[in-house]
Amino acid sequence: MNESKNTLLIARQQMSVWVGRGAAFIITTLAATQAQAALLTSSFLSNQVLRYDETTGTFLGVFGEANNIDSGLLGPDGLVFGSDNNLYVSSFGSNEILKYDGRTGEFLGVFGQATQVDSGLINPVGLTFGPDDHLYVSSFGSNEVLKFEGSTGNFLGIFGDAFLENSGLENPDNLIFGADNNLYVSSFGTSEVLRFDGTTGDFLGIFGDASNAVSGLDTPTGLRFGLDGHLYVNSYVSDQVLKFDGTTGAFLGVFGDASSVNSPLNGPVNLVFGLDGNLYISSSNLLNQGNEELTNQVLKYNGTTGIFEGVVLDVVNTEGLLFIPAGLEFTPNSVPEPNMMWGISILLGVGISQWVLTFQK
Repeated sequence: MNESKNTLLIARQQMSVWVGRGAAFIITTLAATQAQAALLTSSFLSNQVLRYDETTGTFLGVFGEANNIDSGLLGPDGLVFGSDNNLYVSSFGSNEILKYDGRTGEFLGVFGQATQVDSGLINPVGLTFGPDDHLYVSSFGSNEVLKFEGSTGNFLGIFGDAFLENSGLENPDNLIFGADNNLYVSSFGTSEVLRFDGTTGDFLGIFGDASNAVSGLDTPTGLRFGLDGHLYVNSYVSDQVLKFDGTTGAFLGVFGDASSVNSPLNGPVNLVFGLDGNLYISSSNLLNQGNEELTNQVLKYNGTTGIFEGVVLDVVNTEGLLFIPAGLEFTPNSVPEPNMMWGISILLGVGISQWVLTFQK
C-alpha cells in the first residue's frame, strides 16, 4: 500500500514538473511570437505605407513592399485588413486596389478587377469589408461606391443607389458598415453622411443631423463607429471631429478637444480607435486651406473624454518619410505560429507520456 502511495506521489511530482515546464514554454513561446501591434498610416505624397510600434511609438519603417518602387503604389489612402489578414490599400493615383501580405508586407498584386480598366474605379479613397465579406470602395472621381467579391476581387458592380444620380453622393471619401449592417458614406462634395441599405444598396437618406446645415459638418472625410456605438466624423474644413448618435444620427457636438481651437488638428483626413481605446487622427491640411503649411501629424485623443493627449507621429520621428498622412489602421492581433503550436503540443504530450510511464512503474 505504501509502495503504491509512493509511486502515485512520484507520478504527481513528475506531472507537476512537466506541467510547469509546459506552462513556462507556452508563456515564453507566446511572448516570442506575439508580434507587437502596429499602427499603419498611408503617406500620400511619399507613396508609402509606414509602420509604427503602437506601444512605444517607435518608427518601424516602410511596411514591406508597400511603396511606389516595389508595387507601383501611387497616392495611398485607405487601408483595411481582410478576413485573410492581408492588407488592402487604395492607390488613388493609379486607380487600383493593391494587396499586401498582412504579416510581411510582401506585394501580392492588384486585387482582382479593382482597377479603372476593369471596373471604372477612379481615385479610390475609402474601403471596407462588409458583413458579406465583400470589399466596398469609394470611387471619389466617379461619385460611386463599387463592390468587389471579397476573395477573388471580381467586380460586382455599383452598390445599389450609391452614386450621384440616385442619392446625390458626390466625391465619396470614406465608408463604413454600422451595427445595423447598413453602409455609411461621407459625401465630401455635399458635406453630408449618407446611409444605404447594407444588403440592397437602397438609399436611406442623410444620416440624422450629419449635414452642414444642421451640424456644420464641412467636407467630411474619415468616419468610424466608437466603442460607445456613436459615429465620429472628421470635418475637414472646420478642423473638427464631430460626434453623432449611432442610432438616430442626432448631433452630439464636437468630440472633446478634437478641434483646431483646442489642439493642433488641421485638415483631419482619417481616424481610427486603437486597441488602447484612444482615438488616432491623421492631420495633414492636404488642401492647404488658408495658405497654411502642411501639418503631417498623427494625433491622439482620449477615446472617452476626447482630451488631447499629444502628437504621436510627425516628420521628425518618422525620419522625414511622413508626408500627408491619410489612412490609418492597426494590424490585427497576432497568434502563435503553427510550428510553435506543434512544439507546445509535443512538449505537453511528452509530459503526459512521462507521467503515464512513471505511474506504471
